[in-house]
Amino acid sequence: MEKIFYLALLFGLMLLQACVQAPQTKSESPEVHFLMEHKVRPPQLSNGKVPMLVLLHGLRSNEDDLFAIAPMLDERLLVVAVRAPFDAGGGRYKWYDYQSNPSGKAIVDAEQMKQSRTMLIDFVDQLTDAYNADEEQVFIGGFSQGAMMSYLVGLTQPDGVKGIAVFSGSIPDAAKTKIASNPELSNLSVFISHGKKDPVLPFANALSDKDFLEKKGMKITFHSYETAHTMSRQNILDFQAWMSSKL
Repeated sequence: MEKIFYLALLFGLMLLQACVQAPQTKSESPEVHFLMEHKVRPPQLSNGKVPMLVLLHGLRSNEDDLFAIAPMLDERLLVVAVRAPFDAGGGRYKWYDYQSNPSGKAIVDAEQMKQSRTMLIDFVDQLTDAYNADEEQVFIGGFSQGAMMSYLVGLTQPDGVKGIAVFSGSIPDAAKTKIASNPELSNLSVFISHGKKDPVLPFANALSDKDFLEKKGMKITFHSYETAHTMSRQNILDFQAWMSSKL
């Protein structure tokens, strides 16, 4: 199960809890019937339309996972943690079904991936309207399978996204086959972070993705860590700094 629970994160959250709280706004609203379940941390500082960060959890997890880092993020941000649409049992969810065959080759449910991509694109538009977000400052990011979905949305619909944040992920083949043209991608910023000891998605994939995206003219910020398939406290701090620099 892809979770990012670890002592460093809990320590960081304890330090910040007294300063910043993350109201867990439910996804239901009297005015809006949202396409996807989600939790929201409203911006603490706002003046008109606000920048928005959409966070996507990993395989067999839920929206609570990445919502845990919301208190550490820039106060100007509207932070939305989204629940994947497909049930994986036990309060866990997935963006698409994933299996590995004996050779190690990934087998994905292409139809589920397509449905999740379409739903996310429509949902981001819905969030922008519902929460008065700035359509010119929409960021999407995720962990592992959520990172792959972030790539899939951002690289194929760059006009709707200013930046992509990738935690322990890789570019899915579906994104490469539908990727936008280089001029459309030139204004897209990408934060890539990956553990050198990752046994799930090899570190070499992240290096390859970095080279691929740089050749497309994108602005890449790359961080590596002596970790496995997880997010360290330093990873979160590096992302926090990158995110603030883009606002």
